[in-house]
Amino acid sequence: MRSSCLAVPRPRAERLRQWLLERGLLRTDLAIRRDEQFVYLPVRGDVDVEETRLLEMEFEEREREPRWQEALAGVLPDGASLSSFDVVGDIAILRLPSEMESYKREVGRAILSAQKNIRVVFNDRGVKDHYRVRDLEVIAGEQRTETTHREHGIAMTLDVSQVYFSPRLATERRRVADQVQPGETVIDMFAGVAPFSLVIAAVSRPSQVYAIDVNPVAVRYARLNVQRNRLQEHVTVVQGDARQVLPSLPPADHVVMNLPHSAQEFFSLAVDRAGVIHYYDILEPEKIGERLDWLRSRAEEKGRQATVRETRTVGMYSPRQVKLGVDVVID
Repeated sequence: MRSSCLAVPRPRAERLRQWLLERGLLRTDLAIRRDEQFVYLPVRGDVDVEETRLLEMEFEEREREPRWQEALAGVLPDGASLSSFDVVGDIAILRLPSEMESYKREVGRAILSAQKNIRVVFNDRGVKDHYRVRDLEVIAGEQRTETTHREHGIAMTLDVSQVYFSPRLATERRRVADQVQPGETVIDMFAGVAPFSLVIAAVSRPSQVYAIDVNPVAVRYARLNVQRNRLQEHVTVVQGDARQVLPSLPPADHVVMNLPHSAQEFFSLAVDRAGVIHYYDILEPEKIGERLDWLRSRAEEKGRQATVRETRTVGMYSPRQVKLGVDVVID
């Protein structure tokens, strides 16, 4: 089948693929093509992205689309599409582009009818207030915001309108947990409802995980989740600003810093306490080297040495920005 596509240099392809997918611009009914230099991403309509070329090519058709996509096909106007959404427990969270706002009720009902595990559908209108929680609008289903999400055998209850939670970090949480050894100490500086802390405690059985958060609602859910998963022996939840809490805690083998918009403000504080820092940031790919140099220099200012063990792209934040994960060993 012939389709418009973006010719993307191979090193940039995965980041752009994720970004297009999250915005419903990637054609998931067609198989991506590749050659030695470029990846060819089939797109819907004319998509203008810097440092790419818009072409037309022949693509192989994929297998049948999921039921919810089939349901939307009869709802949306020609050229409009939704390729993915977040599922937290039995809640679906969409981010509808402005041109699809007038169809939001129909979209919500279509997803409910196709996905029997979904009971509530929200439209995400962005983040708000200093806790960076989602601004959510119910577009279909039950009028509630609380749910229980399951991940790696852990049950986590939360209110999606009052705490920040991303189901897309499930693989990342397990990846960090697999680095922790039994008997070690972990500090989770921005814990939220404690997904990192809970997975680490359940998978690795550390001596102690200190889960810190300033949001009192997140702390209440974190404590509930620790109890319901019977991890009281391994996880201690602390309410407060990490700046004030961290100096009172013992040194840790691992410090998790999942606050990508402002983690750099706390990095020097973590250096005083950590053996390995799991640091997250949002920035342009071409600035990654500069940021790594900055992390090393902050450690040197504290009389420590920072060695970058691994960097990886955790996800796309915008066409030009990635969410970066960095494991930094502090000596």
